[in-house]
Amino acid sequence: MAISECKPRIGVMGGSFNPVHFGHLHVASDVKQRLNLDHMFLMPAAQSPLKAQHAVTAAHRVTMLELAVEAFPELELDCREIHRAGPSFTIDSLASLRDDFGEEAGLYFVIGDDCLPTLHRWRQWRDLTAYANLIVTKRPGQFGLPTEEVLQWLRGVEIDLDGIDSMASGGLSRVECSLVDISSTELREGLTRDQGLEKVIPSAVIEYIKQHQLYR
Repeated sequence: MAISECKPRIGVMGGSFNPVHFGHLHVASDVKQRLNLDHMFLMPAAQSPLKAQHAVTAAHRVTMLELAVEAFPELELDCREIHRAGPSFTIDSLASLRDDFGEEAGLYFVIGDDCLPTLHRWRQWRDLTAYANLIVTKRPGQFGLPTEEVLQWLRGVEIDLDGIDSMASGGLSRVECSLVDISSTELREGLTRDQGLEKVIPSAVIEYIKQHQLYR
C-alpha cells in the first residue's frame, strides 16, 4: 500500500461503548495498522440518536474507555460528543474534526457493516464522505440489506483500499479486521453471571464494572 501524502492521517471510531470490549479495541487497532494512521481515536457518543437511553452514564463509559486504552496505547480518546451533549450526530462530529485537523488531513471514520441497513436514518448520511472517508469493517452476525438508495450511493463512493489510502475524504472502503463474536447488548445481559468476561472485556474494565455495580 502506498504511503499517503495526507498529513496527518486520523482514524476515528464512534459508538456507545456500553461497555467497551475487545471487539471495539481490536478493530480500532487493526484499522490503525492497516491504514498506517498517525492517530486512532475512540469517540464515545453522549446519546446515540437511534438507541435507547444508555444503561450507564457518559462519565462511567468514558472512564471504562480510559482504563481500556491503557492496554492499547496505540488508541486515544476523543470526547467531543460527550462535551457537546445531546444527541450525537456523526455529521456534526465529522465537520468538527475536519475543522480541527484541516482540509488536507486524511480523515477515516470507522463503522461496522451492521450500520449499513440503517444508514439512511442517519442525519445527512450522504454528506458523510464530504468530511471523511468511511471505513467499513465486518461485524459478527447476519444483518439485513441496506435500502436501495443506500446501495446506489455505495456504488458511487466505494473504492479499494489502495485508492482511499491517499484521499483526505470522499471514499468508502472495506477492511477485514479481527472479529470478537460478542456485542455490547449481549455483554450487558450477561454481566450478572460474570462468566468468561476476561475473554471479551479488559480486566481493568471488569474490575471497574464490579466496583461500581454497573449493569446490575
